[in-house]
Amino acid sequence: MPPKNNSQAKPARQSSGKSASTNRPRPGPQTPGNPTQNRSKKRKDNPSLDAGSTSFKKGGNPGNRDAKRVKFGDNRSIPAQKSHAALKDGELNVPSFIDSLSFEISALDESMRRTKTSQTSGAPQLLPFTMRRRAAAHNPNRVPKGLRKRAKREMAKDNTPIVNSRTRKPGTARARLRSETAKRLEALAKRKRLRILKASGADQETIVIRAARPKIRRNALNDPVVAVRRFRKRQKTKTWLPTHLWHAKRARMTPPTQPLWRFAIPLTPTQKVYRPTHRIQWEKGAMAWDMSYMSTIGLSGPQNSVQNVLKSLGLTQESLWNDKAKRWRSGNTHWTGTLSRKGKNNTRVIGPATIIWNPEKETDGADERKNFRQLHIRIHPSAFLETFNEILRLAKMQNPRPYIEDLRFEIGSIDIIGPDSMEALLGVLKPYFSKAESKESHASSFESLAGLRDPGALPIGSLLAFSIIDPRLSYPPRQVALPKVTEHNAQVALLDAISSFRKDQPSNPHQLFDRDARFKASRLPSQRSLNRRRGKGAPGAVLEPTQLDPQIPIMLLACRHTLDSQASNTWTLLLPWKCVLPIWYCLMHYPLSTGGNPLFGGIDEIRHVTFERGLPWFPGDLPGTDAGQAWELKERQVRQAAWDRMPKAKRVNWESLDLGAGRKGEVGVGWNCDYENLLGLEKASELSEKDSEKEMVREAGDNGSEHTSQNEKQETIGNPLESITQLSKFAFTGPQSSKSDHPPPASLATASIKMLGRGVVTTCARIYRLPNNQPVIPSTQAEVPSTLPPPQPKVKGKLPPNLRDQWLGQKSKSKDNRGKKTLPKKKRGLDLDSRVQLLAQQLIEPPAPFPPHPPNWDDIQGHPLCPNEEDLIGFVTTGSYNLRDGRGEAIGNLSAAKVQEELRRYKNRNNPDARLCVVRNAGQNVGWLARWELV
Repeated sequence: MPPKNNSQAKPARQSSGKSASTNRPRPGPQTPGNPTQNRSKKRKDNPSLDAGSTSFKKGGNPGNRDAKRVKFGDNRSIPAQKSHAALKDGELNVPSFIDSLSFEISALDESMRRTKTSQTSGAPQLLPFTMRRRAAAHNPNRVPKGLRKRAKREMAKDNTPIVNSRTRKPGTARARLRSETAKRLEALAKRKRLRILKASGADQETIVIRAARPKIRRNALNDPVVAVRRFRKRQKTKTWLPTHLWHAKRARMTPPTQPLWRFAIPLTPTQKVYRPTHRIQWEKGAMAWDMSYMSTIGLSGPQNSVQNVLKSLGLTQESLWNDKAKRWRSGNTHWTGTLSRKGKNNTRVIGPATIIWNPEKETDGADERKNFRQLHIRIHPSAFLETFNEILRLAKMQNPRPYIEDLRFEIGSIDIIGPDSMEALLGVLKPYFSKAESKESHASSFESLAGLRDPGALPIGSLLAFSIIDPRLSYPPRQVALPKVTEHNAQVALLDAISSFRKDQPSNPHQLFDRDARFKASRLPSQRSLNRRRGKGAPGAVLEPTQLDPQIPIMLLACRHTLDSQASNTWTLLLPWKCVLPIWYCLMHYPLSTGGNPLFGGIDEIRHVTFERGLPWFPGDLPGTDAGQAWELKERQVRQAAWDRMPKAKRVNWESLDLGAGRKGEVGVGWNCDYENLLGLEKASELSEKDSEKEMVREAGDNGSEHTSQNEKQETIGNPLESITQLSKFAFTGPQSSKSDHPPPASLATASIKMLGRGVVTTCARIYRLPNNQPVIPSTQAEVPSTLPPPQPKVKGKLPPNLRDQWLGQKSKSKDNRGKKTLPKKKRGLDLDSRVQLLAQQLIEPPAPFPPHPPNWDDIQGHPLCPNEEDLIGFVTTGSYNLRDGRGEAIGNLSAAKVQEELRRYKNRNNPDARLCVVRNAGQNVGWLARWELV
């Protein structure tokens, strides 16, 4: 049934609307004598007018505002001329049409000129995006001082009400009741506090007792730092970093109910820092992280016993215990490597760690093996409990027995990278000394590094240990005078300072190892007392340290993560836990000579920096460790939950994925790095079924006796990844020399994967080796076809025999223009009509029958098919586009047995084709050629 025609009712509605609109106020300029217009305006009146405000004109009524200023519509309006005059009787008058276009172009140019000269941006829009604040639109105090007058002038001209949160009155009755109730509750709480204080007798004269030094248990875990009373309930299941309140306002934190490694850790800043992070690492600037969640373990005891414990943790290289590592054992350098422990049938990797020795006191005639030594082991929090239990077990096996201490909440740390990182550290860290003669040697070496752009220029394992003053005394930090690059003498002095690190310098014991020194440094004066002292002096004066200002012991480590000379390495600052926040404030406010302040990052920025360096990130890229397995199992749940939340029409259907040649379905579970399928392990479902069967048999044999608790039942369910071991590059390349040796079963090796052409891979991507060419049975009769052979029919479940050659052909191809039509070269002597005829002939003629399209042209645009499941060798744990190299890269884990089998196919193991692979994203049927290298 066709819809009814309501065209006749429209005039009546229009007439009624016009008659009703006669009583409505029309928009126009407001006047004090027109109350109807005042009620119709949308902008509210300003409840209070600040002193010095020029929002109202002289003689005007402050209760009524002027209209909002007229926008620059006239400047942006572009006049146009109708072009229908060029059309006459269906024919186009070309000269007239060109004249109309010339008029519009000139009008457009004139409009662009007027818009450029007019003031179209306000004061908040002139700021960089890092300094913009939402409140700047109605509060001029949120704008920097240089633009504050202009912001006030624009707000007055725009008739914008200025809002001040302190003097703003409640606008509704509900808000007024809430504010009055809050005042009453505050008064009642104050009376209650005074009553409790009077009843306890605390208001009388009492003896002030200093805070007791916190106890550190030996061979046991310590309790976290006691939080402030009002924040104590929020830290029952987690611990806040020293800079938690600062980060919580500027970064996206871990969810309150889902802490990471029992800490509330910033994940990423709220501002966009992906590209700035890349520029800081390779160009200019600095970025800092609060790494106080990194765990520190103290090991103390006789030197011989301590060395035996370290050797049992995998430090068995001869270079660590001969004269070459004498500087490390004397405390002048630090060592960074991988710790391991002995399992039931193999050696398991724990994770990367840093070991620092405390220089020993000079003793005459004493046996070095019996000297009392101290060292700190700095390790990732995900592997802390495993390392602590292993060291405790090894320590109990020694005689005489050393002891260990849990220093997680005693020592904090800050990491900073970037070419300007040394400048920021020099501007914040001021050495502590009473006289010039008593200045520490490491402090002098630190000050001589002005102009150093990369800590990687220093010798491996360089270390500086000295004491500094409270940086709040010289707040705000001033720029440091750096030597110019063109000054020859300054560059020579810098080279001399770098070379002096290789000399053996006798050093005193590091103060950071001293428990009393750390406790005294933690008793810093309050900010209120510093403000009181600063108010007594001249404005901008630097406070001199007094006896009430303790010295802060620190250690500065130059960490080299990569052999690339252009990569920016890391400075690691170790200091007492409670001294992290004052230094962090000053570091974030230091004005860099290249502009701006140091940025801060989170876990995502750490992974970004590590990925661009081509290194694996612990624990995510090392699934052969206990920490890496826990991370992988957790990420599986996260990816599965994200897949379940998506609608069925938008999520990937893993079962219907077409891989070509009749192959249906994804290899393994789509959202998993399915190492169980790769290494032939039992999956979690199979393990749970077997455990349930064993439990049923056990209950039947015991006649229903309840002798197992719920915890024991949960422990019987094994981890499907617990049998996987991680092989280092040295451990993998070792057994390759002899063909009889094989890598341990269910072992993984970490590799860096670089795409040879296009393609960007992501997490859970499948890695294949190149398949072998299948032999083709030659024909007994020679046949010479007169025409092109027909295309070979696709055999279901069978790959083409020359699939390896197809993938090797992708290697030699550069960026081809296949499928793009190119114009014929311009021939000399041809006029315009002849060239137009040649172009039309090329566009009209059918496509050339030869050469034919490559295989799989209709399905996947000529890409070779991916190999079969038996050629699967690994999975990608981290993959993205590398901004530095301008191509896709990834970090993956490969099966050591299959990789060694692939290398044995070649007589020369250094053959570049031996490390070629095919990488395919999960849920896609297109693979990309890449090359892997062990890291």
